[in-house]
Amino acid sequence: MPMSDITTQLKKVPLFSSVSDEALEMLARKLQEVRFAAGETIIREGDLGDCFYIIRSGKVRIETQIEEMQHPVILARLEAGDYFGEMALITGEPRSATVVAEEDVSLWRLWKKDFDSLIMNNPQITVSLTHMLSHRLMQTNKTLEQTELQFLKKIHPSGNLQDFSLIRILNFAEQNALTGKIILRNEEKEAVFEFEKGQLQRLIYGDLEEDEALDELLTWQEGQFLIQPTFWEAVDQSLHPNPARNAQQQAECQALENYFKEKLRELVQFAGSRSTQMALNKGVHRLRSVFDFEENFVLQTQPQVRVDFSRLEDFGEKHVLVLAVLLNHVFRYLEKEVVGMEFWNVRSGDEKINEILQKKNFFTFFEQAAELV
Repeated sequence: MPMSDITTQLKKVPLFSSVSDEALEMLARKLQEVRFAAGETIIREGDLGDCFYIIRSGKVRIETQIEEMQHPVILARLEAGDYFGEMALITGEPRSATVVAEEDVSLWRLWKKDFDSLIMNNPQITVSLTHMLSHRLMQTNKTLEQTELQFLKKIHPSGNLQDFSLIRILNFAEQNALTGKIILRNEEKEAVFEFEKGQLQRLIYGDLEEDEALDELLTWQEGQFLIQPTFWEAVDQSLHPNPARNAQQQAECQALENYFKEKLRELVQFAGSRSTQMALNKGVHRLRSVFDFEENFVLQTQPQVRVDFSRLEDFGEKHVLVLAVLLNHVFRYLEKEVVGMEFWNVRSGDEKINEILQKKNFFTFFEQAAELV
């Protein structure tokens, strides 16, 4: 293709719309034409980001794999004039998504090393790229959020069998590692399923053997169910001796540990351990860029509730802030799909703990989480 035609097409790409013709010609000389057949993977999520692509002809799809989902989530479909892989030009970090050719495609490829030399004399490219990255990131996050909400099923701690089949209720118990009971009632009849960490231990229904009881219960079309978690004791949470802590610091660390044990148990009761752990994981991932969770905190709800802040010498304001924002993220994430979350209270049932958290501004940070991060 003649150089003038290439620069004309580049001019249509928003990323380069404000770049001078002279700079575009320099850019065009760095481009390499590559082709991919329909179905071929162009870049793969997790691979090193070392180049950027502009679509000359054909169509591609951008997809990512969400944990626990069977099929990839399609984030976008792009065609001639669009581009992808732009984050590699700035950071060189691993690819955040996979790109697959939906039909035969012809692409222009620009290597990062060539782009670096180009922007040295053309800072307007960097400004344009930053704006486009922000827009693309917002669209990607919106798509991921909508898809994840569709994936998560609404959870009801109690309800009617007309709305939720017994199979679905039992699946919920297994997937969320339930320790506790599921109680079914139909007029004067009552059946009790006893679970431990998602495994059915016993089924009690009159004098029937378990297999006979289950066969009958599966035929129930009417009735009510109630999920009653039994909160297992968390593993030993006593603070390890730490010469760097004074008595006040010991009390504050213990109060925060006890607070998070209490709140995580409550969230498990509302949403189940699996969904709560998923919300925790996403919150930690979101905040990892500003705080090293693995080094300081242990927070988990599967296979059991576990909280351990013993590695910290003292809770500074940043620690309190990050924990408050994390808890807010978990709550907001679950609130969208879990029935009854409006009854959850961020304050502890122990007023002594509330006094300590109040002095640390924990509740203020929680309320302002959306503005702070």
